Amino acid sequence: MIRAVALVLADVSVDPTTAGMPGGVLIQQILNWLAQLALWGSLGSILAGAAIYGIATHSGNLAGGYRGKQLAFAGAVGACLAGLAPTIINMLFQAARSA
Repeated sequence: MIRAVALVLADVSVDPTTAGMPGGVLIQQILNWLAQLALWGSLGSILAGAAIYGIATHSGNLAGGYRGKQLAFAGAVGACLAGLAPTIINMLFQAARSA
């Protein structure tokens, strides 16, 4: 029984492509827009964090300074993730495909 299932599954192959897919261009455009929004959000977080950090440390507010550093760091991580997301997805797909 297990051998029969393995033989059936061995015959299945997947080759992802958008060729001929209705709305494929629109979906790609929406993903591009989402990546741009992520970058704008990351930039906003870095700028707000820098402003909060500067003002808070100048006024002696250590908790506010910590929060500013958190915002700036979160923006940097967000920008890295937005840039790496397609590479991560492709890498994981290729790793799972070769397994």
